[in-house]
Order: sequence, then C-alpha cells, then structure tokens
Amino acid sequence: MNSNNKKKKTTNKKKENPICIGAGLVALDIVINGDPKIPLKLFAGGSCGNVLTILSFLKWNAFPVARLKSNDASKKLLADLTDWNVNTLLITKSPDGSTPIIIQRIKRDKNGNSIHTFQFRNPENGDWLPLYKPVLRTEVDSLIKKSPIPSVFYFDRVNRSSIDLAKYYKGKGAVIFFEPSSMSENKQFEECLNVADIIKFSNERINNYADLFPDQRVPLEIETLGKEGLRYRFSHQLKSKNWINLTSYKISYVVDAAGSGDWFSAGVISKIAMNGLKGFKNRNEVFVSKSLKYGQALGALNCFFEGARGLMYALTKEQVGSLVRKLQRSKTPLTLINKKEDFKPIEKFSIGSLY
Repeated sequence: MNSNNKKKKTTNKKKENPICIGAGLVALDIVINGDPKIPLKLFAGGSCGNVLTILSFLKWNAFPVARLKSNDASKKLLADLTDWNVNTLLITKSPDGSTPIIIQRIKRDKNGNSIHTFQFRNPENGDWLPLYKPVLRTEVDSLIKKSPIPSVFYFDRVNRSSIDLAKYYKGKGAVIFFEPSSMSENKQFEECLNVADIIKFSNERINNYADLFPDQRVPLEIETLGKEGLRYRFSHQLKSKNWINLTSYKISYVVDAAGSGDWFSAGVISKIAMNGLKGFKNRNEVFVSKSLKYGQALGALNCFFEGARGLMYALTKEQVGSLVRKLQRSKTPLTLINKKEDFKPIEKFSIGSLY
C-alpha cells in the first residue's frame, strides 16, 4: 500500500451555538401576585433582556448590551442573567447609568380572567422608578472591539448607538431584528427600517404601520394582533403587497400573558436567523410561516405561567419542545398541569433600597 495514500483524518468538530447580540431595554422586573400569601419575585426583564435570556435557554450565546447603574437592582438583575448563562460582557455599570425597574401586578377580574398591569412609580413614595438610558454613542467602538460577530443583532429602542451597532453588524453578515415599542416619524426611525431585515411590532402599540407604509419596507414585517394571532408580509425583493394572517394557538386557560411577545420574537430568531444574513436570504415562504408558528407556540405555552419567562423556570428546553409539538398537533385547546416554577420568591422589602 502506497504510504502516500493515507486516509484523511476525520474530526468531530463541535458545532458552536449561534450568537445574538441585543441592545435595548434590560430591566429588573418585580412581579407581584394578587394573592398576598405569595411572595414577590424578581426577574431580569425588559424586551431585550427577555428575548436574549430566552435565546440562551434555547442554546444560543446571548450578549445583551446595556448601560446600568451600580446598585442592588443591577446585582439582582445580573444574577438572574448569569443563572441562565447569558453573557454579560457587553453590560456596563456606572454612576451615570440606569437600571430600569418595572413593577408588574397579576390580578384576576370578576370573571377570573388574568389582568397584568405595569407600574412605573414607587408605591412607597410615588416617585418615578429608574427608567431606561441608552448606551452612549461614544461607547460603540469599545463595544464592537470586545464583541463577537453575531448571527443576529436585536434592538428594541430607537437611538443612535443601536443604529450604529445595527449597521456595523449587518456589514458583518448579521440578521437585524428590529422590535420598536412605538413609532415616530423621524430620520432615526427611517434609518432603523432601512437597516432592518425583520421588523416585529404589536398592533396595540403601533396600529398604523400599514397605512404609513402600504409598500413593503423590510423583508419580513410582522404585526402581532393579540388573541387574533398575527399578520405578516415577506419578500426579499420588497415586492409583497398582501398581508398573510396566522391564527393563534388555543390554550384552555391563561395564568399570565405577559412576555408572550418576547417568546415569539426569540422563537422566530432561533429558527429563521441561525445562519445569519446569508441563511436568511435563502429562507422561503414555507420556512418563514413555520418559524412564525413556532414562535406563536412558545408564546402560548408561556401563558400557563406567571412572569414574562415563567415557562423556562418550570420546564426544560426538551420538555418545551415536546409541548410545542403537542400544541401544534392538538385539535382542541391545550391543557397543561403546571409544574412548580424553580424560582426564588423574595419576602417583602423596600423597593427604594434597590436603586
């Protein structure tokens, strides 16, 4: 046997998890149940915080970008992120930063329906709780230098630093996922539309998008409609004229609907953007529809639990995957016997001590 004809060695190289970098609202959620016997709970939250943490649960490498303040609220927020293997490399803490705090109350109306309200003032003294501060534009270069190249860049607030990051990462082959909480007719919002590959928004917050933009502006445009499901337009060439409707999945009861939109966003990202912009450009209508339905299923399942990410405190990724398949096959509303959430309730304390 010719010694030159050696068999090539095969290596089982482990496939690395995809990366998502996200900039926007990363907050500390204080969740209070209407039952006085149930202690309050503290979670890392905010749209960006939730989406990135859910992606980490789905086995992505998640890097939120945030400008927090050095205080106890940040310690508790970062502890929860760390528990879920979220990478905090791109989060800064400084005296001029801000750690947003959002109080969320879960109650029931007279018919037993879940009501979730948000509170932005300290009930102890009526003062405004700390609000969101964007990363400074002057920090963008230093963030870029220490960040990996992601498959996806997610952002939920319109500001100069997020736009600059989106433009940079798009140039590096990332899918840009834009989830605005409101819409303003200004140059910065136009820049966001011009750089985005996917825009997702709630009809409750933005109900005139189709009127303002009768022609498609972004390759994938998603408008969520609450209980009615969603509608979307998709075309890489920006030629889609008609919105396509997808009905929502039905479940037998709702414990708390908060965070369903964040699970939807993370689910869509995990399916449609795993291989970056190059992979996204190869996605067709059938794949997009399946990805949106997967996101809808995750959002529906989270409604069985309290808090924006209650699902991941009760079930493993594998259990969630099994339930998604069950929900998608079910002909009747799904009923779930809830498993005990694995969180650490906090006894009453002074909210003012956090910031």
